[in-house]
Amino acid sequence: MDDLIIIGAGGFAKEIAFLLQRASEYNLIGFVDDEVSLSGQKLAGKPILGPINMLLSYDKPISVAIGIASSNVKKKIYSKLKKNQNINFPNLVDTTALVGVNVKLGIGNILMANSTYTADINIGDFNMINIGSTVGHDSNIGDFNSIFPSVNISGYVTIGNNNQIGVGTKIIQSICIADNSIIGAGSVVIQNIENNTKNVGVPTRIIESWE
Repeated sequence: MDDLIIIGAGGFAKEIAFLLQRASEYNLIGFVDDEVSLSGQKLAGKPILGPINMLLSYDKPISVAIGIASSNVKKKIYSKLKKNQNINFPNLVDTTALVGVNVKLGIGNILMANSTYTADINIGDFNMINIGSTVGHDSNIGDFNSIFPSVNISGYVTIGNNNQIGVGTKIIQSICIADNSIIGAGSVVIQNIENNTKNVGVPTRIIESWE
């Protein structure tokens, strides 16, 4: 059984602890977080060991899960910590997740409880796919995406990098979602989503964009 540390001490970190409670591969030894006041306290029955930077000097093999939903923050943390070759970023797959035929994963993905992945799906690195979400056949998901609970992704969908897809969103087949975008909770996506945009509604429309 490998020792594992979760980065973050918020809600998503607690949800990863919930996943690990029923996993036999990892022993959760604690959390790290840059909020100084949290050091020495406990979360989900495990200690908050100190700031994130302590992992840079970790001198023995350790598995790490990034328990932070923000795509940009996850990316920055990985960029910093990958310098320490003792750190491993495993894929964590809940025991209740249904993973089908020819589903390929990169590193650092979190596949939460009761999520479903059917067939011929490629999932990159450091994606959060939360409770009750579904990914249809022949879909491709890039890196550092945060897919919140009960999102339904149909077949032949392509999702780029650094996107946040809100609770209960539905995406019809063959849609392309670019990079660095936000889709609001409860949206229905029936047309492609552009880079650097915020999209909401049934069907979605752009309400904000940035460079």
